[in-house]
Amino acid sequence: MKTQTIAAIDIGSNSLKLAIVQAAASDSFTVILQERERVRLGHETLKTHRLSAEAINLSADAIAKFSAIAKSRNADSIIAVATASVREADNAAEFVSEIKRRTGITVEVLSSLEEARLIGIAAAQNCNSGKGTLMNIDIGGGSTELSLMQGGEPYKLFSMKLGAVGLTEKYIASNPPKKKEIENLRTEIASALERPLRKIKGETWQISTGTSGTILNLAALLNFQKPSEKSQLKPVIELKKLSALNEMTARITLEERAKLPVISPQRAEVIVAGGQILENVMRALKIETLEPCGFALREGVLIDYLRIIEAERLPPVPDVEDKRLRGVFAIGRRYGYEEKHALQVADLAEKIFDRIAPAFNLKRHWRTLLSAAALLHDVGYHISHESHHKHSFYLIKHSEITGFSENEKLVIANTARYHRGSLPKESHSDFMKLSEKDRRTVTELGAILRLAEALDHGYESRIKDVKFKRLGQNAHLTLFAKEDCAAELRAVERKKDLFEAVFNTKLEASAQMTRKS
Repeated sequence: MKTQTIAAIDIGSNSLKLAIVQAAASDSFTVILQERERVRLGHETLKTHRLSAEAINLSADAIAKFSAIAKSRNADSIIAVATASVREADNAAEFVSEIKRRTGITVEVLSSLEEARLIGIAAAQNCNSGKGTLMNIDIGGGSTELSLMQGGEPYKLFSMKLGAVGLTEKYIASNPPKKKEIENLRTEIASALERPLRKIKGETWQISTGTSGTILNLAALLNFQKPSEKSQLKPVIELKKLSALNEMTARITLEERAKLPVISPQRAEVIVAGGQILENVMRALKIETLEPCGFALREGVLIDYLRIIEAERLPPVPDVEDKRLRGVFAIGRRYGYEEKHALQVADLAEKIFDRIAPAFNLKRHWRTLLSAAALLHDVGYHISHESHHKHSFYLIKHSEITGFSENEKLVIANTARYHRGSLPKESHSDFMKLSEKDRRTVTELGAILRLAEALDHGYESRIKDVKFKRLGQNAHLTLFAKEDCAAELRAVERKKDLFEAVFNTKLEASAQMTRKS
């Protein structure tokens, strides 16, 4: 991969952050610039579930500034993601639309688990070289994410609505905080931790890390030394010392907290809640020592983006072996899918994709989304045989799939939905909610999936391979089978409609017998 300059914008609940890097690979990039603008999107938003006009204006101004900086550095790409404050806002779509109108930047609103995944891969790469098992804690303004990583890949991910800004606004009204306010805050933290603790019971990890501003500031406070006393030891957060620090910050006023070393007046407002979140999470997970990690969401976004670029150069190996599809298999098994049929359809879909990709300029990254949709296309049978393709869409849309962004999950769900039934149309609201680019991707992947499903219509795995040839506006699909496949040819004839429409070609199919082994 050639060296690229890439900018990542993290639209958080407490501030907006920019990172610009020069990258040669996903594990080899240099940060050349970092910027931060304090906007406090989470102020009141996490209570009212609406972003104010002022917050949207301030965000647009900050993103316009970041965009100008990125362009001045000749950035090849600008990626922008939003987290809890936008995710929880009823007018999130308005925010995304306004930012696009005023800055030209497309903002992706991350799901809570996608946020945990991206932060996790950043921490694993930066603080553990992607080896062994790592538990990362990330405390933001509106949420706290736990990422249990194995070999650099997500194993278990959790997101809790525990943010330093949100809990401060909800519970801390006095200056200094009252004892009852701290008790109520701790009770909410304990309640939010119940599910993650159940899910990770019995799990172990080799290293514990913490990311983002709250944790880095707590580490700086706990390890503060005068210049003449500087130590070469790596700063860590010890639970006992953190507990003592939290007792101290809860006793003093906001004005006194603002005078503490390395803490800004803005951070002083939320450091009490942030410290309580970290202390209680560490206690619950039985973590005595935590290592602060400099990488977080911005770096995770960059690593993930670079991995997608790298994937375009990979040979067409079976995507069903991709680690990102582990969660897809788990969902299929949960809903009792017929795995042999699902694997056959996924294999055929990949083969068709590979054969037609050069002719229609299909992106390698889409292949994995197609594989996921193929594996899950029939999970809707769990609800009902009738209209099962629509039920498949619903189950995929509302499932927690680690390894894919919320936007990618919607592409997968829509692709699975169109493996049968009517073609995509304007009256299909979930399809129309996608961007124009994603609608095109869904129709192309859906067209391939319809053909792949037709080739195993009888669940008998007769088709072993396919060949594709294009001549102008005509195309020919040759099926290779070891036995008669007249039924599959008839199914292709019935289900080639979307393929012909989206690829603007007339498709014919024939079969060729191969020797039985």
